[in-house]
Amino acid sequence: MPEPLFQRGSTYQQHRPGYPDSLFHWLAQQCPERARALDLGCGTGQACRGLEPWFKQVIGADLSLPQLLAAPTSQTHYLASSASSLPLADDSLNLITVAQAFHWFDQPRFFAEAQRCLRSGGLLALVSYGLCEVDGLGPLIRDYHNGALGPWWPKERATLLANYPDATLPWARVLHPGDVLECQWRVADMLGYLDTWSALVRARKAGEDPLATLRPVLTEAWGPAPRTVRWPLRVKAWRRP
Repeated sequence: MPEPLFQRGSTYQQHRPGYPDSLFHWLAQQCPERARALDLGCGTGQACRGLEPWFKQVIGADLSLPQLLAAPTSQTHYLASSASSLPLADDSLNLITVAQAFHWFDQPRFFAEAQRCLRSGGLLALVSYGLCEVDGLGPLIRDYHNGALGPWWPKERATLLANYPDATLPWARVLHPGDVLECQWRVADMLGYLDTWSALVRARKAGEDPLATLRPVLTEAWGPAPRTVRWPLRVKAWRRP
C-alpha cells in the first residue's frame, strides 16, 4: 500500500536537518526593517521557525499541502501558493528566503514576483546545503548518492549542489560568510534522512529500492554510537534597489 501523503510530509519534518541559528541571525542583520518575511517553498516550516524570533510576521508558502499540514504549530502563517504567483501585495516584504527549493521554481517568473513583493532595501536569499559528509565513513554516502541513486536524481539536483550558478539578478550582491549544518546522528537518523531523498522516491515508484541494499552496509559501518554529520551551507543573496 502506498505511503499516505500526510505521512510523507511527517517523515520529511522528522528527518531533515535543521538550519543553524547563525543563518537567521545573519539574515536579520541584513534587513533594516523586520516587519514581514516570506519563506517560499517552505516545506514543513523549518526555516520559518528560525525566522520567527527576528520578524514581526513570518509567512511560509509551498505548493505541497502534505508538507504544510505536517508543519508544527508555531507563529508562522502558512499558505498554499506557487512561486510564480504570490497572493501578496506589492512592496509588502522585507525578506524572501528560499531554502533548498529554488531549483523547482520557474525562475524568471519567481524573480519578477520577488521584485514586485520586496520593499526597496529588502533581501532575497537563496539558501542551499550540499551533500553531507559523515565522520569516519569516507565516501560511503557520496558513493550511494552518485552511484545507486545517480540515475534517479532530477537534472535540477546538479544546480542545487552547485549553489545555483546560473541564478543572477541586477541587484547588489550581499555576501554570506559561509557556514555548516551539523548534527549528531545515529544510523537510524541517517536512514530516516536518506528515506526523504527525492531520487529514492522516484526509484521506488519504478519498483527499485536502492536504500534496501545500502541499509545493512551502512548499519554495520556506522556502529551503535552517534557520528557527526555535516552539510556545507551556502547562501546567494541580493538587496532590492
